[in-house]
Amino acid sequence: MKPYLTIDPALLPALAAFECIARHASFSRAAAEMGLSTSALSQSMRALEQRLGVRLLARTTRRVGLTEEGSRMLDGVRRGLDTLGSAINALDDHRDRPTGRVRITLPRMAFARLFAEHIPGFAERYPEIGLEFALDDGLSDIVAAGFDAGVRFAGNIEADMIAVPIGQPERLITVATPAYLARHPAPQTLEDLAQHDCSRFRYPTSGRLSRWYFQRDGESIEVEVDGRFIVNDVDAELHLVRRDLVLAQVVESMVVDDLRDGRLRSVLDAHAPSLNRAHLYFPSRAQMPARLRVFIDHFQQANAPPPHDQPLIEALETGKGKPLR
Repeated sequence: MKPYLTIDPALLPALAAFECIARHASFSRAAAEMGLSTSALSQSMRALEQRLGVRLLARTTRRVGLTEEGSRMLDGVRRGLDTLGSAINALDDHRDRPTGRVRITLPRMAFARLFAEHIPGFAERYPEIGLEFALDDGLSDIVAAGFDAGVRFAGNIEADMIAVPIGQPERLITVATPAYLARHPAPQTLEDLAQHDCSRFRYPTSGRLSRWYFQRDGESIEVEVDGRFIVNDVDAELHLVRRDLVLAQVVESMVVDDLRDGRLRSVLDAHAPSLNRAHLYFPSRAQMPARLRVFIDHFQQANAPPPHDQPLIEALETGKGKPLR
């Protein structure tokens, strides 16, 4: 079977002009419909016939007709133009109606804190939108990986991205179980951490071990901690804490129930730093699909903070804190 040739996109205007001339049987009427001069339309047809190597139109001084080759070709051209028109009409129909799938990459912590609770409301409001959440504590390239958007702390977002805040400012607190603290006296100073088994987090993307972050005398302090256990997953880190094995530094909202019920205790509260708010980020606002626009609006509104936001500090991976000596 002879393979179909790929149509040069540059031929499409000439093919549309050919159909218009055939429909009107007139260069002048076709030129008026298309907003072109008769001479420009005639030149376009000559170039098309030369490109195809056949005569499509039979011209006389009184009318324009189709050659045998032109008649055979016209049916295919009309079917092709109808298909293109249907595709454009379908796009117009869906452009302002939220449909399709939104793909988002985000840390597990952000999914649990900012999205999980509000997904049912979104699903009910927008039944034609599917959601794909890729839970990843690394720093994904959303364009290369084909994601519509991502979630990060503000300090970790590329400068060419559009970023909008989501959620409220948080504190980074240091916690342990009462059983752990019964065996190891609670640290009273940052220097006391050297005597403790501290959970250590390895960033999945960079592979480096996280320092712990505190505030003292209005300055951000980085502390190099030590401990037997290293993980690259927040849930695994919380598992170690709850098994009485380590001190850990976590986002406060992740353990609010544990703190309220006495399963965990916080220490060094005077030095607990505030975090940057998380941000939803995406490549551009231009021609944003309706599904992404309503996704951003819904989850921003669902996580709207109170009007009295506290000052923010640098995000965890910026490395701009003053190290503890």
